[in-house]
Amino acid sequence: MKYIITESKMDSAIHSYLTNSVHPDYNWGPELHDFYRKDVKEHGGYEFEINDVVAYSYYNDNFTYKTLIIEEWLVDKLSTLFGNFWQPVFKKWFEENSGLKVKQMIEGEE
Repeated sequence: MKYIITESKMDSAIHSYLTNSVHPDYNWGPELHDFYRKDVKEHGGYEFEINDVVAYSYYNDNFTYKTLIIEEWLVDKLSTLFGNFWQPVFKKWFEENSGLKVKQMIEGEE
């Protein structure tokens, strides 16, 4: 039997998975947007951990690059589950929850 899933349903499923399974150890959301911006401004970046292991990192050199790096272990996990469909959803999900804008996303760096 063949099933057809609309793009919006796929995006919604990926978003739900990210929210439930890939959020950082420590809380995030609108109440912490200023904290992340300040930390990035002062230190040039911020590392987001899952189970005390870095999962994704945000770096910004003088507010030019705005780079999100997703660790290889997480890229492998998401790609196994969702193919390449997770990438644009992850970017949007990250921006919504961190308040940090992403210009480029780099995958699989250790």
